[in-house]
Amino acid sequence: MIKNQQHTLGKLFLTLSLPIFLLLNSNIVLSQSNQDLVVCKLKNNGSEFAGTCSVPCAVNALKANFDKLLQSCSDSSPPRLVRASLKKVDLRGNYLGKMEGKYPEDPTRFEIADSKYVSSKVAKLPFGWFPLASMQEEGDVLQVTINAYKVLPATQDDLNIIDRSLQLLASPDVWNKNDNRICLPNASKISLFCALTQATIEVSGGVHYRQPAHEKVREVLNEVGGDRVKTHRLMDYNNHPDTTLDDVRKLLVDAKTRIQMN
Repeated sequence: MIKNQQHTLGKLFLTLSLPIFLLLNSNIVLSQSNQDLVVCKLKNNGSEFAGTCSVPCAVNALKANFDKLLQSCSDSSPPRLVRASLKKVDLRGNYLGKMEGKYPEDPTRFEIADSKYVSSKVAKLPFGWFPLASMQEEGDVLQVTINAYKVLPATQDDLNIIDRSLQLLASPDVWNKNDNRICLPNASKISLFCALTQATIEVSGGVHYRQPAHEKVREVLNEVGGDRVKTHRLMDYNNHPDTTLDDVRKLLVDAKTRIQMN
């Protein structure tokens, strides 16, 4: 009798616990799948869609990992909610707006745009460039889901940007050794930062802080800059007393080589 009761209780426990286990397990899988998704929920306020985006820790830490920031992220790290806005700019479903970056001084340009290099649209965030997973507009709500598993690789445009930057920094006579990150048109001298900026505008028609060419230069600089870089890598390295134009040009050449190898 006691054995039968134990057997019955055991079956009851399994019956009750299995759905709970499956539910918990599905939540774990869902949590893992969401670790690489940036999800934005924006509401139409009459002039634009505005709201917040959920940014996973690893994305907020910049997947290029310039500062070894990814070491502080784990599977249980909560996402960061940032303010964001988007406004449709054409009939092809491209959008332009703003999103908070990791640092207060980061440019806030947020763009959903066509690309000639990937089949999906590209989401250009203050954290990097990623493929757009989906975009749904229902009523006055726009939901944007971005696959931020891995930043998009550099393209031929980025190689052209670096080549043009090298042309702009051809001699000491045109090199601006006192950069302030303000790039004036038709300036007689140009810094590393402004050369990349001008080259990007010439090649792509616009400029974005996380353009892959710029990120690749920062990646190399993170390894070779040493104590010459602090807050603004490109400006700090350009302006440091020990930095020569040959150093600046080698930085660009090394970045180009890395792009070609990937």
